[in-house]
Amino acid sequence: MHLNAFNHFRAVAILFIVAGHSFDMTGMELDRYIDLVLVNLLKGGTALFVFISGFLFHHVFYPKFAYRSFVMKKVKAVFLPYLLLGLLPVTVAVLAQQAGAGYFPADGEGVLAQYLVPGLKYYLTGRFLDAYWYIPFIMVTFLLSPLHLLFIRLTIRVQLGLVLLLSVVAMLLHRPVDNIAVWQSVLYYSPIYLMGIVASVHRASVHQALAGRELYLLLAVVGIAVLQVELGHISNYHKPAFEYAGLDLMFVQKVGLCFFFMQFLTRFEGYHSGAAHTLAATSFTVFFIHPLLLWWLQVNEITVFQQNAWWVFVLFVAGLTLFCVLLATLCRRLFPRYSRYLVGY
Repeated sequence: MHLNAFNHFRAVAILFIVAGHSFDMTGMELDRYIDLVLVNLLKGGTALFVFISGFLFHHVFYPKFAYRSFVMKKVKAVFLPYLLLGLLPVTVAVLAQQAGAGYFPADGEGVLAQYLVPGLKYYLTGRFLDAYWYIPFIMVTFLLSPLHLLFIRLTIRVQLGLVLLLSVVAMLLHRPVDNIAVWQSVLYYSPIYLMGIVASVHRASVHQALAGRELYLLLAVVGIAVLQVELGHISNYHKPAFEYAGLDLMFVQKVGLCFFFMQFLTRFEGYHSGAAHTLAATSFTVFFIHPLLLWWLQVNEITVFQQNAWWVFVLFVAGLTLFCVLLATLCRRLFPRYSRYLVGY
């Protein structure tokens, strides 16, 4: 069954992700209290994508799940565009390492040690563009689908117990430094993915439990964002896995935001917006392309609307998102048979 509310949810999620990556390009100084609270609300939007992915895994794929077919579809529509779109930035990153820059310096002499191994490390971690770390993580998550099938068949009490346990682990673990450690990202985001699955399996019960409580959820989310500022923490939490640095409040905040949007957007289930549908349909392409465009602007030292004003930030995010959607649409018209493998749409 098609859920129009989740189309809207996907559109909202990609706007959060683009916004979270756009602060450096618009001259935002973020020196006021409200600015810091808004940063905490807008950053970490990937959690929304992960929740939606878990929800759709059960809602769309589970009824007729075939592991080989599922993985091959993801390889073609997710991993192949990742390889193709990453070719230029990975090449630039590997070449830049010869001048002492980069994350994976050459360990030895020769083509293998100086070029091929660093290039492979970039691809295995996604550490060559903002947001691209997500692809190795989500591909591992897709490969773990048999475990998710077992999870779906558990009782609700066991499901909630596992989600609670893994959530505590995630809050202690935090996201990896520079998003390099894929296994740490998998552990951190797995409970959110499983929450999405639970929300789909028990969708009616979730909506019943949250009915009329959207405002309380939103206030709790904003309250946590404020608490983060009070504690002196802005943006996402990153650290080495086995160092203790307190609890990751961004995790809790974004979980609350996931359930807020899931519930709130049901109010618009009967509202069909062409713009929202298009943005939802092209969301993965926007995810792929916007870091490339931001990288190109940075490499060429191009400043865009450098003013410390939120209206400029909103305008930049809207313009960047629209440009990505237009590129996705153009690619699909030019290469209707291959655009999904080129840009994910």
